[in-house]
Amino acid sequence: MSLPGGAEWIIVLLILLLLFGAKKLPQLARSMGQAGKEFKSGLKDGYKEPPLEGPCPFCKVEVPEDSKFCPGCGKSAEDIVAEKTRVEQEAKPKSA
Repeated sequence: MSLPGGAEWIIVLLILLLLFGAKKLPQLARSMGQAGKEFKSGLKDGYKEPPLEGPCPFCKVEVPEDSKFCPGCGKSAEDIVAEKTRVEQEAKPKSA
């Protein structure tokens, strides 16, 4: 199976023009380019484990930095970091 040729691209562009209109096409192309760029940077950076610092917000037991679960309550490192982030966000004063 080969890539679309010139005639196929023209048909695709005409369909996009009919669906989205001439004013939306540049915005659509820009957002698709940004999405591709974010995807590539995500692949390059990879997944990074969130750092664990301090006690577990659920059970207050100290969690070792390299641990994937809390030794006290069994919550995952991701749950612990998410809860700490949520608590920090609630503690920040909301600006109007």
